Amino acid sequence: MTKKMTYINMIKPASIAIFCTLFLLFPITCTEKNITLDEQVHEEDIVLDYIDYKDLYARIAHIESKHRYDVANKSKTVGKYQASRSSLLEFGYTEEQVQAIYDSFDTTYTEKGHARYTFDIETFPAEEQERFICWYMKKMERVYLKEMIAKYVGTTINDVYITRAGILNASMLGFNHVVRFLESNGEINYTPRKGYSVKHRLQQFERTEIQS
Repeated sequence: MTKKMTYINMIKPASIAIFCTLFLLFPITCTEKNITLDEQVHEEDIVLDYIDYKDLYARIAHIESKHRYDVANKSKTVGKYQASRSSLLEFGYTEEQVQAIYDSFDTTYTEKGHARYTFDIETFPAEEQERFICWYMKKMERVYLKEMIAKYVGTTINDVYITRAGILNASMLGFNHVVRFLESNGEINYTPRKGYSVKHRLQQFERTEIQS
């Protein structure tokens, strides 16, 4: 009996040594997903200012045109909200109506020689421009960017906290650019030749949200 116990006691240290060696060679891996800093950001940690759609449109108008109904640019976007040709056509304007807007363009120059473009607002009246922005935002929110809003609002991408207001603001550059930014985790960041990038547009509203 004594010899048997002695043999077992001799075996144990060797077994432990083998197990430890195997553990070091083949460490146990944890299958739990590593949580990144971005993933730890929750909406309850962010202090948001809530605005209504009227305030959203006013802020966008300031960014786009400084609230001028008659302003245009070289890229042929027009009005208080800088409507593009494609959006005007989808809004319901005919090719002839859009062309009439472009035909009314007038160019003046600053003292430094910079071109300034305006157009005849009778071809795209102020009340139509206000109707346009309501239509455009509903289209973005309920159709083109509906899935993006559901998926990304409340997350942080490329150091930007994503809000619905930010997505709608960025949509003024074109909804496809917003989709590419969000789906690429911020790696594809469209920037117009003159103006704010998608990321900057999102940043402008990362602490602002629309009241439900």
